[in-house]
Amino acid sequence: MTISLTRRKPGRRIVALLAIVIAGAPLDAQDEALQKRIDAAVHKGREHLLGRLAALTRNTPRDYPMGRVALPLAACLKAGADTDDARVKDALDKLRRMPLSKTYSVSCYLFALDALALRQYKERVSESRRGRTYVAAGGASHRARGRPRAEMVKCINWLVAARAESMGYWNYNALASSGPQGHDFSNSQFAILGLQIGLEHAIPIPRKVFEEIANIFVKSQHLSGEPEEAKVSYGLNLEDLLKGGRSRTRVAGASFRVRPGGWQYRATDNGSKASMTAAGASSLLVARNGLANGSRLKKAVEKAIIRSYLWIDKNFNSYMSFNLSGHGLYTIYSLEKVGDLGDIERFGKHDWYVEGAEKLLAAQKDDGSWGPYVNTSFALLFLTRATRLKPYAAPKITTRAQGKGGDGMKRGLVFIDRLGGFVAATDILGLLEQSRDASLVAIGQEVVQNYNPSQHEDLVPELMRLWTRSNDRVTRFAKDALEEITGVRSSKRAEYQLWIEQTKLVADLEKKSGVTVEGLSALLDKIESPTLKTRVINVASKRSLYGLSGRLVQELESSHHLYRMSVNNLLCLWSGRTVPSPDASDRAGWEDISRGWRTWASSEGTKLVSRSQLVQLVAQLDAAQTSETAGIVDRIVALGSSVIPDLERVMEGDEFSFHLIEALERLKGRSIGLR
Repeated sequence: MTISLTRRKPGRRIVALLAIVIAGAPLDAQDEALQKRIDAAVHKGREHLLGRLAALTRNTPRDYPMGRVALPLAACLKAGADTDDARVKDALDKLRRMPLSKTYSVSCYLFALDALALRQYKERVSESRRGRTYVAAGGASHRARGRPRAEMVKCINWLVAARAESMGYWNYNALASSGPQGHDFSNSQFAILGLQIGLEHAIPIPRKVFEEIANIFVKSQHLSGEPEEAKVSYGLNLEDLLKGGRSRTRVAGASFRVRPGGWQYRATDNGSKASMTAAGASSLLVARNGLANGSRLKKAVEKAIIRSYLWIDKNFNSYMSFNLSGHGLYTIYSLEKVGDLGDIERFGKHDWYVEGAEKLLAAQKDDGSWGPYVNTSFALLFLTRATRLKPYAAPKITTRAQGKGGDGMKRGLVFIDRLGGFVAATDILGLLEQSRDASLVAIGQEVVQNYNPSQHEDLVPELMRLWTRSNDRVTRFAKDALEEITGVRSSKRAEYQLWIEQTKLVADLEKKSGVTVEGLSALLDKIESPTLKTRVINVASKRSLYGLSGRLVQELESSHHLYRMSVNNLLCLWSGRTVPSPDASDRAGWEDISRGWRTWASSEGTKLVSRSQLVQLVAQLDAAQTSETAGIVDRIVALGSSVIPDLERVMEGDEFSFHLIEALERLKGRSIGLR
């Protein structure tokens, strides 16, 4: 979504841009270093917080006991804690025995249950890749199951009953009255985020609850500053685009003339506060998700959301100015909820996640914490993007205009026509891995088809992650693509894992300077994949290792047509002969060619061996010490007179070792007058 805001003032025009695109995508390649720092900080923070969680579980404070265990538990699970970790299990057992009480606490318990469901889902996928567990296919497989779901339902029902009915807000306890002071927007945002979790897990919630939320936040928004023209264009849902449901060019639009708008702690308070403005924005985003499609409130909600975005942009520094005392990170966590619920990448020029992450990385203490455990929990929830609407990141589209024609050439990007731009292949395959959505297989097939053939091997580890014990459409796609890329035809994962390991060997070989015929021959014996074998013979071709010619004749017995053609073409190049490759089905033709090359190898192939050895010896001579040159010259002479033409061609260049003159004279048996 892109929002252009224009403020009109006498004598000048100020234009601000809120670039809001699909959020949740991994950082760009140039920011990989930042991502590694974030991952390290999350790991360190999680380990610290797990220790604090164990202490809180053993000696739970009397005030808000459920919330004080549930909030750090949610943060630890979002940060990747294992569900079979004893500290996680003990905390869950403790929470299940506690009665539901206090809005903050029940909401935090929902956060923990949601994080548990997501973590269990990811662990099921991981276990299934190892063939241990069945994973149900479909985009809803990350939803809570069994007891965690039952606990979620209890919490959602408690929150619905605890609100001030018809008023759309909450307080610390279940509200017995709905007076003007009987609420606050801090408790309310936690409760409303809990309702969002209910929506994500398909737990029924009355529509009127979201209508009440929309009404109170729209009516209580405080406006400031001058009106600005805002034209809003809504991009299509990415998954709809990937499924090919609608055209990219069809977008809905609306124009508003708005003033910046925010909220205070209560509806009756004047002015706006950073944390409460973020709370109001995220609450309206949840309300929008829960409203009926034809609700009359939709337009008013959209307008209020746009006002809040403008307020956040103008007061962005308020979200970055936090301290580690008290609950100083509450505000930046509130910003994360807006950014991820709204699918926002930037507020104006501010990349909210990158700027916030940099601030948090700088503030982390040596022990991994950000001060008190509540702050540490908020920091981890921010860094792990805890409020994403999906359990996976949505791929980011880079158009030709954005990339100025160059981004499509970067390694890993592939152009997808229906999206009108480039996407990272790993993002699309990651989306398939996490969602297991069979309807997205077609886009995965297009990614494999359009990917740079010379870099196809990059996709193999990603495709391996799609291969689970479940024989669903995603797994079948992964197997077909792996067979196509690797040339390996096997139902065993181990065969493809071996291909990955052998690919590393070949890649190391391609970079190595001292490649020998013996080394290449041994590798050809070891490798079965025709695509990897092709890369090995390409190394021989580039290094002019003619001594491999005899071994190549054996490779013509391969059943892989394209590989046989590559071998035949290389032999033609080295020998100077023209031998057209037969069709794949012409078995007799290939047998004739093999016999012909065997005859050639026994008579003429020895000359190529000598030529290969000469190339290596000349290279050694260029780098040799004075004491070594005599021995190398002797070895050149030992090759015999058949290498004289090749030696003379070497000496046609502008620069060559004068020791080659000595070798040539000895081979010819006379002085050649070049001294």
